[in-house]
Amino acid sequence: MKFLANKKIVIFSALTTVIMAFIVMVIFDPLVDGKDGLDVIALQLSFSKEAGVGIVSGWNIEVFQKWILLDYLYALSYMLFFASIILWLEKEKGVVHSMYAYIAIFAGIFDWIENSLEVWFVHDIEGFSSVLFFVHSIVATLKWLALPLIMWCIVQLYRVKNV
Repeated sequence: MKFLANKKIVIFSALTTVIMAFIVMVIFDPLVDGKDGLDVIALQLSFSKEAGVGIVSGWNIEVFQKWILLDYLYALSYMLFFASIILWLEKEKGVVHSMYAYIAIFAGIFDWIENSLEVWFVHDIEGFSSVLFFVHSIVATLKWLALPLIMWCIVQLYRVKNV
């Protein structure tokens, strides 16, 4: 993963992440739920299939199915950004490589798993397992927990004096 410890990759992935965050959170999510987009996050953290059914009942499922690829791309962009900035900061600060870059990778993978389970859920709401829906929310929670941990790591690395 040393190839990610490159300032150009950090800058490119940061720009891509900002663009994808805007597209997903300001355009895609509100188009899906017909409101402010927060129902998309509510679905992720609902833990109950019944609650999930209630949430998606007001969604534009066609928009969700047509444009969900954007959320996969967003996860890829932030995964690369967080991993690259951590690795670059470690290189610049002379810090022994940590596991935090892997946490960034896992956050993106958790997001992909969550997205895939949501696609499956909206495709077959009646047949989708309640247990699998609960697992979906656990995966989403792990993603959301990984993000502040990654941010903390970046701040800590930034504060390290150059050697």
